[in-house]
Amino acid sequence: MAKAKAGTVGIEKYRGKYRLRLPRAIAEGSNRYISTGVSIDSQEGYKQAQRMAWDIEDEIARCKFNLAKHKATIKSEPIPQLTLVELWQRFSNHKKASVALSTHHKVYEGTWKRLISLVPYQSPDDAEVIKDWIVKHKPANTARQVIIHLCACMDWAVSQGLLNTNRFTGLSKGIKVTKGHNIDPFTTAEMLAILQLFQGSHYENFVHFLFLTGCRTGEAIALQWKQVAPDYSTVTINATYYLELRARKPTKTKKSRVVPCNNQLSQLLQKLTRGQPTDQVFTSLEGCVINNHNFLLYHWRPKITQLIEQGLVERYRPAYNTRHTAITRMLESGLTAAEVARVVGNSPRVITEHYAGVSRAIVLPEF
Repeated sequence: MAKAKAGTVGIEKYRGKYRLRLPRAIAEGSNRYISTGVSIDSQEGYKQAQRMAWDIEDEIARCKFNLAKHKATIKSEPIPQLTLVELWQRFSNHKKASVALSTHHKVYEGTWKRLISLVPYQSPDDAEVIKDWIVKHKPANTARQVIIHLCACMDWAVSQGLLNTNRFTGLSKGIKVTKGHNIDPFTTAEMLAILQLFQGSHYENFVHFLFLTGCRTGEAIALQWKQVAPDYSTVTINATYYLELRARKPTKTKKSRVVPCNNQLSQLLQKLTRGQPTDQVFTSLEGCVINNHNFLLYHWRPKITQLIEQGLVERYRPAYNTRHTAITRMLESGLTAAEVARVVGNSPRVITEHYAGVSRAIVLPEF
């Protein structure tokens, strides 16, 4: 936007609205600025602000300008009341450019948006009541995350002039949550029972790979032959598959890692038919990219349920828990926490600080 000439009224964008900047000869400091109340998203917004600027310039020229009158007029204009869902949608649109595409789709337009739309109280002024409803209907960890996200949304809304006050500030602190992660590995006996039941099925090698490497399920699904060394000595993990967007994307940590192949892993990969560099190592029954939802629903869950009924598996756990199992087995085999972190791509700051500089060769445990 062009800078106004000296002695004229300037127009600039501020918190989602156009505001006027008075000449220094008329006012100083914060008094130089007058909000127009006109949104910068309005197609006619700038023209409307321009007309207001010309009117003020005309008043100044005729010595009829009254700053107090203009300030009072603006203050009397109420901010339109937007609902919780409307504010969240605007906030989501704002965040789209600054977060990963998968995060925006899954979190801002997915999980939190669906939950916020279910809240029966839609006025942002009812923050306490909204918090109580969410806490009542969702687990503490989820409720706390939602309130934190809503607080960030309302902070942004205030900065944009869409809201006068953020009443969600500090509300998340009153929600007690269970610390730590739900790490629930399969026992060695359970793992062997699962592998035996999958033996001979289309997904035998896929499940075996998960138990051996501790890869995240999406990373194993995204694995292509170009990531497997020609001599089958290593596997490079540098991508994951995001089902909702039907697309490959960087790993959770945005970093690639090299997984050394022990004899079992090397033999597993060698018995597969090596395809073109960009072909998937593991495929669905139809030869396509594995749909994790379908795999869990039609293959994993039925087999785990069968093993539970036979008393060979204690309780149901999803395929992702093969990762917990592999990590536990690596630690029990004598690998340090830092070595395991290098293999599975999960490096908590405290662990990396205490186990930095590991240089010895890593050998994965065999069954």
